[in-house]
Amino acid sequence: MILIPFIMGLQNLTFGQMQTLQLDPLYMHFDNGRELPAEESFIVHAPVKQNTAMVKMQISNREFDRNILYENIWIRKDDETMQNAILPNYLVLRSGSNYNIRFLYYNKIQEAERRQIREMLETTAQTFLQTNIQRRGNRYNFQNSPARIYSSLNTILSEGMQNYEIRPGTSEPRFSGIVENMLRTLARYRITDDEGYTSPFDALLRQVSNEINMFSNSYEFVIEDVVTIMNYPTERKTSALAINVGYGGIYDSGNFSDLSYFSAPYVGIDLPLGNQVFAGNFWGNTSIAAGVYLSKFENTGSRVVSGPIIDLPIFASLNYRTFRFLKLQAGATLLEEQDLINDNKSLFVRPFIGLSIEFNIWLGRNR
Repeated sequence: MILIPFIMGLQNLTFGQMQTLQLDPLYMHFDNGRELPAEESFIVHAPVKQNTAMVKMQISNREFDRNILYENIWIRKDDETMQNAILPNYLVLRSGSNYNIRFLYYNKIQEAERRQIREMLETTAQTFLQTNIQRRGNRYNFQNSPARIYSSLNTILSEGMQNYEIRPGTSEPRFSGIVENMLRTLARYRITDDEGYTSPFDALLRQVSNEINMFSNSYEFVIEDVVTIMNYPTERKTSALAINVGYGGIYDSGNFSDLSYFSAPYVGIDLPLGNQVFAGNFWGNTSIAAGVYLSKFENTGSRVVSGPIIDLPIFASLNYRTFRFLKLQAGATLLEEQDLINDNKSLFVRPFIGLSIEFNIWLGRNR
């Protein structure tokens, strides 16, 4: 009893955190030309008439008949007087991209129209069968194979009903396997002239008619209007420069009993391996970095360990974010050892591990 209100409250809280956009179907834009939110979910309010029973929202990055990335449907409840269809979008849109958005408005099918649909489909299907299956002597001559004719019957059904919709969640109507088996049987059948005989072709026509009658009752909505917005832009997210500030230890020599190492604070620039929104948590939290240690190290009294070029140790690492701002780093450090007496220098590489805090410097004004 307590769980249901709790879940409903969570849903309302989620909707409350999502941005809402108002569709203007006349000017083909949202919120006076506002760009679509990128990398987050949002809700579209689409204005509807009182007789609008269903609205379907589709999002694509190509032609709609080639690829639909996302689809959501709003259905008016009985006696509901809402003036806007509420259509949440949970597809994560990419920043600085263009998308095509289509809104299909449907009315309820009236019984008179349903009868017209049934008559149209019956006439088309029977004409097709009579054209492709004709009697020749004591056999039926097929213009195409039974499988091809069966497939064409389903094509007639889908094309004839392309402006109509069944209730969401139910499977698309297709002619049954009974029709397919009757076609195969008819192709092998030898005709007799016995009185009172019912031809298998007439039985096929009746079966097709019965199934069409059943199909016509499955469709509930007829399309009223279509609003298509092409190449609508998403907002361009400002990029960030990630700076890591941390403390690390560099292995020098020895084992656990006589371990020698250097330690110092460091700073580096971080490059993520993936956008967490699209690549998932693992790749979104993984990155590579390069930077410098902020101090030199004394190896012995006469030897100083620093780095080449900038006279500081240089590192490269693979990082993983363990908490929101905390990163674990492991990599290699390029070091330069200088003998202060002989002024000899030598380069060498040592592994290191470190723990750092990440700071983002936003490159732009939108943040």
